[in-house]
Amino acid sequence: MAFTRLSTLLLLVLLFQNCAETPSATSALYAENMPANAKPIAAPISNLNTWVESGNFFVTGICTNTSTVWQKIWLDAIPLDSTGKPLRIQKRASVILNTFSDAVPPNGRTAFFASWPISDFSGVPTSCQVKVAGAIQQMAGPILVVPMVNALKLFAPQQSGQPASEELAWQLSGQLINPLPMQAAHPRLEILVYGTDNRLWLSTLLNPEDPSTKRVFQFVNGEGPLQPNETREFSLQVFYQGLPQALKEKKIGQIEVMPFEARPESSR
Repeated sequence: MAFTRLSTLLLLVLLFQNCAETPSATSALYAENMPANAKPIAAPISNLNTWVESGNFFVTGICTNTSTVWQKIWLDAIPLDSTGKPLRIQKRASVILNTFSDAVPPNGRTAFFASWPISDFSGVPTSCQVKVAGAIQQMAGPILVVPMVNALKLFAPQQSGQPASEELAWQLSGQLINPLPMQAAHPRLEILVYGTDNRLWLSTLLNPEDPSTKRVFQFVNGEGPLQPNETREFSLQVFYQGLPQALKEKKIGQIEVMPFEARPESSR
């Protein structure tokens, strides 16, 4: 009798585990990050780059909003092995990625960057398939512009007394412009770093309101909200320390700055 009860209990446990795992096998990791009312839109992915480094899998790229309205966009990524076979990530079929911009205007762009430990996957990922998972329409707002940046490479000697031959960082200067007759309360900057191979190896979000950014980013003339028709000078330092290994080896070829205005949580 005791054996029968134990067998029944084990059977119930197995059934429960199977029922619990079945939904996760077909759903996306971090699906809760995307609102339930998000809808697919036309938004092609470009400059997609993936690699493995220090036991982690990295993915970055750019998404362009080709719809006719402003959008907040989420992406769906399916990891693939060297044969193109889809892999599981934490037992899920795919993973939801956030793009940086809170509101992308028509024909505007926004970037994304993510990484996970190799142990999260059912195999060794070498690439991934990225498409739009959904988007939420946003109200139109300021369109911020960085028309161009000037770059200066910073060198230092590898040893004392030697010529300055080691490339340590890039020093950028440019203008952040708010050309429309409306205030941009919370300017943000997407920083895109390309290698000399013209591949995108790093994209990150910079918040000028965060005091910790002062060590690498400075507004030269003014702080806070950008007023209508205001132009503000800035400087940015990108150090090789902490960059992906490919950038350390191939060196930086280009740095692009894509600005936008952050939106309140309620408008997302």
